[in-house]
Amino acid sequence: MTDFIQNTLQAAGPAAVVLFTKSYCPYCQRAKEELFDIGIAPVVVELDKRDDDDGAEIQAALKELTGQSTVPSAWLRGQHIGGSEDVHQGIEDGIFDDIPKSTGEEYADKSGVMPNGTDDGAPYNYITAK
Repeated sequence: MTDFIQNTLQAAGPAAVVLFTKSYCPYCQRAKEELFDIGIAPVVVELDKRDDDDGAEIQAALKELTGQSTVPSAWLRGQHIGGSEDVHQGIEDGIFDDIPKSTGEEYADKSGVMPNGTDDGAPYNYITAK
């Protein structure tokens, strides 16, 4: 699963924001909404919506890589930045200020990742395929 994580980060692009989340998690929703509010469309991997039903394995691999066992697991420029509170603080500190506002969508389209079919009007890219 570490390969999936690294491949996702690489496919997302050098300036992209990637969130590994669960659809029902209020902290995940907060991180997504706060990023959208500043014009960033992150690439989102909804661990509980994966076609391969391997979300628990991916979350375990994320813990192995980062030491963080909870979601969201937020990444900026391929580096782990933390969870929901870290996204919030990062916004306040301006760490996302130089991120192009359409990076997530552009790189997700180029990477060939597949959306999970969620039609909720969300401004983020859901990844369900390997």
